[in-house]
Amino acid sequence: MNPPDRLALVFLMICFACGVGLAGWRLFGPGRYTLLERLLYAPCYVVARILWRVQIAWSPEYGVGSEPEQRQADRLLSDRMQGGGVLVANHCSSMDPFFVQLCAGRRVHWMVASEYFRAPVVGSLLRAFEAIPTHRGGVDTASTKQAMAFARQGRFVGMFPEGRINRTGQPLMTVRPGAALVALRARVPIVPIWIEGAPIGPSIFSALFRAANIRVFVGPPDDWGLREAAASDRADRSIAEEWIARVMLSCVARSGRTVQDVSLAGRHWVKESE
Repeated sequence: MNPPDRLALVFLMICFACGVGLAGWRLFGPGRYTLLERLLYAPCYVVARILWRVQIAWSPEYGVGSEPEQRQADRLLSDRMQGGGVLVANHCSSMDPFFVQLCAGRRVHWMVASEYFRAPVVGSLLRAFEAIPTHRGGVDTASTKQAMAFARQGRFVGMFPEGRINRTGQPLMTVRPGAALVALRARVPIVPIWIEGAPIGPSIFSALFRAANIRVFVGPPDDWGLREAAASDRADRSIAEEWIARVMLSCVARSGRTVQDVSLAGRHWVKESE
């Protein structure tokens, strides 16, 4: 190989190494993840940037002083809030947890229907992501306690108050107060999130292969329920029901849609006692 060819090869190798380094920084750099978590969430970041083109819209309440606007946009929830929290969102697609994860910056422990844990591949992935198995109907005290334990440890717990994928065409279905009750018992705020434009398919896996332009609206941490509990002697259940209604209404408002009221469902979904 003559010297010009060698020089060209070295130049191409340097360009390739710089490209890999830049891609690695962009895909794996954001957030407070361990090495294992970065490997687990790498596909999420790759697909979100290439296929789904996710944009995160932060509420003005997340302002960070005099920092440049672009730097503010790059800060994730792990940078913007201290301690644990319950992340709640609307649920129109099986891919919704991926979109919430993008704005979290650290692991989100999702409450997932227990039947998915019995699937050979899906179950292994859910356990690797440290998801929390829960029963769809009735009381599941064990999963609720696990969620509260994670939140008390300063972690993020993810929940969809609607309980299932919304295929009705309406902004919200009836919601359950379990997320607010977990936040109330763990003494952590609720972070309201609205997902717009998520891919929808006939099965839980088909949405994975559909291109989409998605916006994730992230509201400020809401601690109304914690303040109400400290200032009154109302029962936890009563506060949780009002709290989840307020939070979900704020989610819809950030999307630009209008909902007059939020209907509650599943009055016995979470047991009152720990």
